[in-house]
Formats: sequence, structure tokens, C-alpha cells
Amino acid sequence: METTKVWNLLDTGGRDGAWNMACDLKLLAAAERKEIGPTLRFYRWEPPAVSLGATQKAEEEVSIEFCRREGIPVVRRPSGGGAIFHDDELTYSFVARTEAHPDFGDLLKSYYLIIEGLRRGLAGLGVPADTRGGAGGGSPERYLPCFALASRHDLTSGGKKLIGSAQKRRRQAFLQHGSLPFSYRPELVNRIFLRPENFFEKATCLTETLGGRRPPETAVKQALQAGLESVFGCSFQGLEFKF
Repeated sequence: METTKVWNLLDTGGRDGAWNMACDLKLLAAAERKEIGPTLRFYRWEPPAVSLGATQKAEEEVSIEFCRREGIPVVRRPSGGGAIFHDDELTYSFVARTEAHPDFGDLLKSYYLIIEGLRRGLAGLGVPADTRGGAGGGSPERYLPCFALASRHDLTSGGKKLIGSAQKRRRQAFLQHGSLPFSYRPELVNRIFLRPENFFEKATCLTETLGGRRPPETAVKQALQAGLESVFGCSFQGLEFKF
């Protein structure tokens, strides 16, 4: 009888954006050095913040003056993709060495395995989700905020983007992280981003997909954890990690 793999679970609660991104990078480095095994982390952004993709320029994406005036930090992610406003959401990150799973050496295969785990978790909450989004890459839409796009690599519900994710890969390890919004503040999003066109026609949130019902955060974490465990045949257990 095959023994269930034990992987790590870390819940760091609400932290500021710079801390969260530094923590993701520290976990990635620890995985690369074989100090930790595959690790799933849940976290929130307190205070709410904007994160930019690794190669984006803040002045081309957000109203720096508005963010400064409203006390909204702007930080940079180690991963690519578009700008995101992290507000009322649950964020996940996952780090592992490429040798931890036969498909972890391949960017798309590893990405879709994690996405499938999230999809199963959402299904357990009663949320229908899949990866059939709209076109990404080559259109003018690439300049819109990240959640205004629904590429074939994102989890969508009702044709709208629900969870967007991105990876940062190193030679022997990778980091994947993504955001699951519970709700949106349209008036704030429209003032933060320089090009917020059609944002709410292309993105959705957990509460909307559940017809206005907001599930407890603990239940969402448990569901996503269970979905990932079913994909990887593992059991996530608490990790003590000093940062």
C-alpha cells in the first residue's frame, strides 16, 4: 500500500504586500535549497495593495498619485502577468522542487496540476469553474489589469476570470501564486488603474459566483486544500517557518 505524501501547509494570515512577496521568495529559496518540501501557503493583504508583474512599470499601470494619497502600497511580484489590486481576497502560493513530482519540471503541466486542484476545491464549494477563458497574449487587452483578462490559463466561472495565477521558476524549484477575490470595490479599482475598461465584464468574484453568498474563509481554505490533496495524493500538514 502506497504511503500518502506529507507536504507542508502554512497560513500567515494578513500581512503587507512587501512582506508577502518577500515571504514567497524566501519559501522558494528554501525549497530550492531542500530546506522544505512542497509547501502550500494561504495569506491575505493587509492593508490592501497593488502588485505589479515582474516587468511592468508602475507609472504605465496605476495612478501613483491616487495610490499614494489613499495609502495603497504598490509592490512588485516575482512572477509575471498584469497588475492586480489585492483587497478582499484569499491568496495562495505553492513552492516545490522540480523533482518533487514527475510533472513539476514542466511549466504548463505543473501550472495546470495546481489549477486542477483549485478547480476541484471550488467545486466542493459549489462553484462551477474551468480553464476556458478568452484570448490572452497578443491583443490590446494585454494592457488591462490582470483580472480584466481571462486567458486559457486562468480559472473562470461563467466565462469570467475567477482565479488568476502566475509562476516564477528557478533551475530546480518553482513558485506559483494566485488570487481568489471574495468581492470587488468597483469605484476603487476604476481609480487605481489607468486602463480599467470593462474590468467587471470580464472578472468575477467568489461571492458573485455563489449568488451573493459569502462562504467562511476557513471553509474556502479547507476546500482548496482538499482539492490539491486529491490531485497530488498528498496530505498537507502545518509547517513552522521562521521569517
